[in-house]
Amino acid sequence: MSGRLNSTSTSVLHYKGKFTFERIGILLNDLKNKRETYQIDPVQYKKLLTLMIEILENVLKYSDHFEVFVLDHPDFQPEFELILNDDGFILTSRNPVKERDKNEITRRIDKINTSDEDELKKIYRDTITNGIFTEKGGAGLGFIEMAKITTNNIVYSFKPIDKGFSYFEITLHINHLDEEDHG
Repeated sequence: MSGRLNSTSTSVLHYKGKFTFERIGILLNDLKNKRETYQIDPVQYKKLLTLMIEILENVLKYSDHFEVFVLDHPDFQPEFELILNDDGFILTSRNPVKERDKNEITRRIDKINTSDEDELKKIYRDTITNGIFTEKGGAGLGFIEMAKITTNNIVYSFKPIDKGFSYFEITLHINHLDEEDHG
């Protein structure tokens, strides 16, 4: 018997438009303000906060050079949503990425999704000690951090747009605490 048939979903946060550090701060503050309304446990809140920072910085990192593209393709503006359902929280972001970045993103996420906890720790250590930083300014730790916190696979997809761009969607799921502790 699955409880998913009667599942309810509530949008806790939603934003579509230009991402800036200021916008990320506003979204994080919005989550803080909604903590009580949605009865978010302190441990769950910390996980959500960390995941939001990682996923929103990822959007910012990949979308900051595409303002002209987004003006011509308003349906493909960067977007973030946090949903609460019977199983837990779902964080989803969407943003344009250059077609040439697609293979590297896919390789990284697939490697992380197929790694166990010990392998993830090794990938994390190797990434830090090698000190290889991407042209976008990060060391590539974001997806690793996401995987460590969610304990679920990172779900992602690419939707071709045009002119060498795809619309990248990433979804993270955090189970309710009782499911993680007893399931």
